[in-house]
Amino acid sequence: MNEHGALKWRFDVSTFRLIGRDLITDRVTALFELVKNCYDANATDVTITFNNVSSKQSDSFISVADNGIGMSFVDIRDKWMVIGTSNKREHSYTPEPIKRRCVGEKGIGRFAVDKLGDIVNIRTKQINEDKWLEVVIDWNAYFDKSKEKGEIQLFTDIENEYSYTDADNISEHGTRLLITGVREAWAKGDIMRFISEISKIVSPFADFSYPFKIRVIAPEFNIDTLASRNIDDVNIATLSFTLDYNTFQGYQEVAKYNELSGNIEIDKIPLKSFGGIRMRVYYFDETARRKYRKDFPNNQIDGIKIYRDGVITTPFAENEHDDDKKRDILGIDKRIWMNIFDRVSSREIIGLVEITKEGNPLIIDATNRQDFVDNEEYKELKDFIIKQLDCIENYKKYRRKAKKKESQGTLEVAGQNILDFISSVESITRDNPNLKESFAPVIEQAKKTGKAVRTAIKEKKEAEEEFARKENIYMSIMSLQEYAIHITHAVRTTLNKIRDRVEYFDMFFPDQDEEELFKRYAKEMFREFKVLNRVIDYMLSYSQSNLHPEDIELNDTIREIYSEYAPIFTSNQVIVDLVLPGKITLKDTRKQFFRDIFQNLLDNSVKAVRNTDKKIVRCEVVLEKEKLIILVSDTGYGIPVENRQWVFGIYNTTTQEQGGAGIGLYIVKTRVESLKGHIEIIDSEFGDIGTTVKIELPFKK
Repeated sequence: MNEHGALKWRFDVSTFRLIGRDLITDRVTALFELVKNCYDANATDVTITFNNVSSKQSDSFISVADNGIGMSFVDIRDKWMVIGTSNKREHSYTPEPIKRRCVGEKGIGRFAVDKLGDIVNIRTKQINEDKWLEVVIDWNAYFDKSKEKGEIQLFTDIENEYSYTDADNISEHGTRLLITGVREAWAKGDIMRFISEISKIVSPFADFSYPFKIRVIAPEFNIDTLASRNIDDVNIATLSFTLDYNTFQGYQEVAKYNELSGNIEIDKIPLKSFGGIRMRVYYFDETARRKYRKDFPNNQIDGIKIYRDGVITTPFAENEHDDDKKRDILGIDKRIWMNIFDRVSSREIIGLVEITKEGNPLIIDATNRQDFVDNEEYKELKDFIIKQLDCIENYKKYRRKAKKKESQGTLEVAGQNILDFISSVESITRDNPNLKESFAPVIEQAKKTGKAVRTAIKEKKEAEEEFARKENIYMSIMSLQEYAIHITHAVRTTLNKIRDRVEYFDMFFPDQDEEELFKRYAKEMFREFKVLNRVIDYMLSYSQSNLHPEDIELNDTIREIYSEYAPIFTSNQVIVDLVLPGKITLKDTRKQFFRDIFQNLLDNSVKAVRNTDKKIVRCEVVLEKEKLIILVSDTGYGIPVENRQWVFGIYNTTTQEQGGAGIGLYIVKTRVESLKGHIEIIDSEFGDIGTTVKIELPFKK
């Protein structure tokens, strides 16, 4: 006898913790969620009160009160108290006349109250209603039920009391959440950091006809202030730029650094997968940061925030004294260890990225509000943001070199002016001997000053050389640390991938039905081993004996490497074009570095031209004064302008489908820099197709 039936999902009483305090782990994030609800309720004024929260006392509470549209009994019963329900998914905008774009839609942000305290009292009223509706939710009751043994206790079986009280003024409206049994003590510094964060909830550049003012009160700390951000605080920035987009014309603006002028220019690229964004970035050098700290002591320069339809998407709680608590979800500060002198940190920039629900639907808030859903579109958005910061870093390097040159020039000009002064005075005394005795002390003092200036020039030069030496040592140490971190990551990642596949073989091999899967796993493991071996070989090369300095003949080295690739060129029908000058001898250099550079560049070029009709790989060496310039070009599919700096980062590759692992150009860059050189990707020598890599090395004939 067959029996049929149906089963329903049920929620254990402990569910309240999973979607409350366990999900939203940050109390600032919890308060943000409640304030966002005020925004979606058309509130123009919100008051957040902290009462005796420095220690757990009987009268401790946190309240969030607004003058929004309020809730009816039906709203409370069928919307607020139904998990996952969000009226905002069906009604994207708030009621007229304010008509804001709703920012909440998952239907669980209301459970943020559980992160803050044991009991919440909801007091709400709509306009023209004559009574206030009050609902009491005691999370202790849920917790107590969850500990009871016996029958399953369901989340939906717990009853919550409600009542009505008469209203003194029927025109009043709004909602107040009174949270008691405060879970964590709040120090004054915690509240001040919260004020700083909540002041950024609305973009300072958003065009709102109706205000959204947030007042924070904490009597025990003498705090009573509006949490607002002054738009003037960005006017003292050293450098700024704004990027826009056009959906109809299909382009996104990007920042592009001009090496000749030292300026940042705006270029256009096709729209990215994440959709069009507006981005404003303000960079503050040390002088500007000092002025900012003096003028705006309550605000911090704290990195980039992402706003959706004018409201911050996550709190981005980076305003922390403890660096370990900073989330740095865009990875801005993680990059500093790659080059501590030139990288831009979140303490140097104020940035706003503006997205919209309709225009960027795949940039999705994570359920815990601590980040975004880690999909390909979000990854590409993060890469895009970091590439814009690369331009500022190039600007930093340009200004640093310019200041050094300017400082040196100032001393030299002063020294020359003193010499000219002495020469002029001596000329006067020759023509007027009677003045010689009077001018003698002046000439003597000028000579002493001139000597002091020459000494200062010499000492400055020596100090710069010593600083450069120490900087190189430091960068070497940091580079080795970085290599170790990357290699550890590569080994762990690769071994994890291989472990999963080996485990599958161990459990199911042989199985004819899975033969194709076994073959695919075997190929994947082989590719992973190749990547791992290449990374390890690169690290081991630091200890190889062939890294000792030696004199090499560059042209012979290049021809030798190209000859080794002859079979590969032939099998891929690649035409090779070598343009080399006369004999070039490089003193005390490392031949293996040049082999690493050319081998990796040629590997990339062969991959790039493999599926093209015109297959040319070209190398040209040019001598320019005290520079040796090497150009390596191909007629492949090229590298987009916005990726020209990005491709030099480890694991960043545009040839993944051809087996690229994102290691080659990273190796090339580090080798070139170890030779005191510079590398970049420039406009292709072949016009609209291909790639040209330009390497500059110091060279004295």
